[in-house]
Amino acid sequence: MRNEPLKFTLIIISTPILLYHAFHLFYLWSEIPNTIAIHFRKGEPDQWGSKYILFIMPVVSIITWFLIGLVVKKPEKLNYVNLTEGNKEIQYARAEKVMVIIQYMGAVTFIFANEAALRNAVGMESGLPFSMAIVLLCICLITPVYHLFWAATLKN
Repeated sequence: MRNEPLKFTLIIISTPILLYHAFHLFYLWSEIPNTIAIHFRKGEPDQWGSKYILFIMPVVSIITWFLIGLVVKKPEKLNYVNLTEGNKEIQYARAEKVMVIIQYMGAVTFIFANEAALRNAVGMESGLPFSMAIVLLCICLITPVYHLFWAATLKN
């Protein structure tokens, strides 16, 4: 892989976050009411669900991470803008970097969103994890757009 240092750094960042959240979820499990708020409108809960819903986002996070990881392994299978023989290696490397960022940041986004839901369910402050989830989601959306504009400006 051409982006080993980036991938290693993201593993170092995301693994403790996932482990902390799993520990926190099991540690607080007995304090979580059986019915929790799962949707809010204007800061007020308007939809309720079982506390077992808190297991869905970590599972979705891991599945998403795995599926995007499959795409990362073969960057030459992706669609490219202005791909030529002269720039294909740099395009593949940049696309791989973008996909690795989306893979790890997307997974951590789900974890932070779930941490916010968990904290809200037990009456703790949930603003920071929710804000982190929003920031990471923005990174996941901005990164491919930036890459698309970068690729469009390539000459050869």
